[in-house]
Amino acid sequence: MKNVNKNPILKIFLWVAAGAFLLALPWVMPNIYYLYIMNLAGIYSMIVVGLNLLSGYAGLVSMGQAGFYAVGAYVSGLLMLRAHLSFWLAAPLGALASGLCGVLIGTPTIRLSGPYLVLATVGFGEIVRLILLNWIPVTRGAAGLTGVPSPSIFGYSLYTNHHFYYLILTVLALGVYVANRIAGSKIGRTFHSIREDSLAAEAMGVKVSQYKISAFVISAVYAGLAGALFVSFAGVSSPDNFTFDDSIGFLAMSVVGGNASIYGGLLGAFALTMLSELLRVFRDFRLIIYGLILVATVIYMPQGFYGLIRKLPGITTRNKPAPNCEVSKRDFKHGG
Repeated sequence: MKNVNKNPILKIFLWVAAGAFLLALPWVMPNIYYLYIMNLAGIYSMIVVGLNLLSGYAGLVSMGQAGFYAVGAYVSGLLMLRAHLSFWLAAPLGALASGLCGVLIGTPTIRLSGPYLVLATVGFGEIVRLILLNWIPVTRGAAGLTGVPSPSIFGYSLYTNHHFYYLILTVLALGVYVANRIAGSKIGRTFHSIREDSLAAEAMGVKVSQYKISAFVISAVYAGLAGALFVSFAGVSSPDNFTFDDSIGFLAMSVVGGNASIYGGLLGAFALTMLSELLRVFRDFRLIIYGLILVATVIYMPQGFYGLIRKLPGITTRNKPAPNCEVSKRDFKHGG
């Protein structure tokens, strides 16, 4: 099999074929429910791509992504309902609010690692959920937000699953592009160095604290943007949509897909979202089978699905796992 990167014509053909397939996919779906699940998987992919930058690249494990997801959903939803802002203004503001929360959680936890960092992020997620549940005058408590308007463009309302599919696909494509640019930049290489040895990176002049906070902020912005998409897509939002179980699910998607790569986040999110639905036929045994699949993946595919794909003959990618990345002293000049 020829190396795709060394054959530009083949590479262009594959990208065009993939784009055509994605554009035509909604029209060949046998059931509208499957398209709904695909839209959810696309929203989850945004969260997992951001989480991969945080955990796979910077080496900071977070189990509070549902908190950032909730902040983006509620801030954008409230802005659309109360301030009557359009989705195109409310969504960036919701992502910005999540980014500010990333600063709040990242600043006091930059010295933490391992289980202590995990517990801190779990606490953040639970704090957000309890605020949403008890700040009734603003969030309406357990009743949640209802009647969130759909986006509109040039006076045309986007309200069907088909409409949202293309909106989510566009946002996700931009998100993946930006994430790949970050991963391949000096910032991404510095994240790698911090993951491998933060003390050595600091000794070489890297401002480790600033980069760790930046990783939290980037991850939070991705989750906040996903929350804005979700609340507009569903039209409703409640604290039950942002539980600790959701944070565990996002982390599982990251691990199964391959948390040391951007495309691994996409694979993990779509694979586990679809798998969860396919296993519903097993009813009470669904969660047992789901758990066994996760355990088998961790044991036999430690680098996830993306790591398995990279091992196929003739396949090489630019988006290599974090441990293989080399960081030069030039990248750290003048404090990184």
